[in-house]
Amino acid sequence: MSDRVEGPRLYGNWRAERGWGVGALSSTATVVVFGAVLAPLLAVSAFPPAALPLFAVSAVVVGGTVVRVGGLSLADVIVRRLRFHRARAAGWTEWSGGVLTEHSRGSDLPGVLAPLRPVEVDDGRGGRHALLWHRRTGTLTAVLRCSPIGLDLADPDRADGWVAAWGALLADLGYAPLVRHLSVTVDTSPTGGSTVRDHVAAALDTGAPALARRIMAELADLTPGTTAEADTRVAVCLDPARATPRPADLLAAAVEVGQRLPAIENQLAACGVAVLGRAGTGWLTGRIRAAFDPHARPDLTRDDRETLAWADAGPVAARERWDTYRHEGGLSVTWGLREAPRQAVAAAVLAPLLSPGAFPRRVTWLYQPYPAEQAAAKVENEVTSGQVRRAWAARTRRDETQRERDDRARAVQSAREEAEGAGVGRFTLYVTTTVTTDAHLAAAVADVEQRAGQAKLQLRRLRGAQAAGFAAALGIGIDPTDLAGRRTR
Repeated sequence: MSDRVEGPRLYGNWRAERGWGVGALSSTATVVVFGAVLAPLLAVSAFPPAALPLFAVSAVVVGGTVVRVGGLSLADVIVRRLRFHRARAAGWTEWSGGVLTEHSRGSDLPGVLAPLRPVEVDDGRGGRHALLWHRRTGTLTAVLRCSPIGLDLADPDRADGWVAAWGALLADLGYAPLVRHLSVTVDTSPTGGSTVRDHVAAALDTGAPALARRIMAELADLTPGTTAEADTRVAVCLDPARATPRPADLLAAAVEVGQRLPAIENQLAACGVAVLGRAGTGWLTGRIRAAFDPHARPDLTRDDRETLAWADAGPVAARERWDTYRHEGGLSVTWGLREAPRQAVAAAVLAPLLSPGAFPRRVTWLYQPYPAEQAAAKVENEVTSGQVRRAWAARTRRDETQRERDDRARAVQSAREEAEGAGVGRFTLYVTTTVTTDAHLAAAVADVEQRAGQAKLQLRRLRGAQAAGFAAALGIGIDPTDLAGRRTR
């Protein structure tokens, strides 16, 4: 009898919602293509003079829907270009919040961040924290300051338990109707060792022996310049309008939100994450300002900077370009998730993307849970859609690709896991890197794209939406998908 050596535990089975669309097309795109093809055919028998113009229009519609450019349809690329040029012509891509502005802008932030306003509330433990109130949607976001334990020195069984607890937390969000979405942000930046020296200087006891103080000073001076600062936070966005009964005012809404946070904090503790506390206005202001002004980051990200006012969070000036975002002393580029890992991966797969590097980098993972009563219908619809695509392939005598077979198998597995109590939701990822000089931009972009490849992620540069992507990557309750849906309603 031989001992069996088990390998590391792997995780996977991520898949995007596809619907019953044919091939790589979505359900809506499939309907558009079929309509464009049928319209001129019907016109031949009903009204022949209109057949030729309809054939021309049909060719344009089908081409714009089927042709892919960088993972997007040609029609999407053209529409995005037109929208961006219209926004730039109207002056919506530029921001000026300095003393020379033509009119007072109050304490608003640029772009989609403008409706955010902090609300100071009691935490029920003798302290106070801030809730970010989105004045347009009515949501309230609480930011939890966290310190992850890490996987480097953790026992594999302990790491598996943390991952299982994280999965249980996400599943429980389906039973929390107030939770609109949850995000995890890891913000890293090279510090040059100054933060360590400042911390040691502030912590030294003036009454300590001279020898002890001299040794600590020498150790701080020997700190290598490759040290880095890492900040982790979890933002929970809640919608008080979903509560029963609905809160009558902002105060009642803040009380309702405060009752939901302790349960999430306790669950995070079981995920290998130490919750340091809830962020206050000064702490949030420092982090937002540091993102806009990287030169001031060493001073702004100190925990004792609670005297900062919300009016100091925004930049003096900002300008969005097609593929970059320039803001007060920095130039940023933001990517969005295009495709999750296709294969099963280990628990530390995101380590290359999250670990510090030569340039400031901010990674935000955003998760939107489906309500528990809708999760079963979602996964069953995906299973049915897979069967429809299979039947269409058989009807058209087209062989299925291996990816289609694997996708159908993952849909069945998702339905099976949901029946066993797993949660269902949509997630995405935003990555922002910032440089202080234009000459370093190419190196910073290459660094992010290389790390994303090592993390088995496919990212897409958010061309035409850099400002919105930058705001989403801050991890303070902004979800561009939710905002876009509300705009169209």
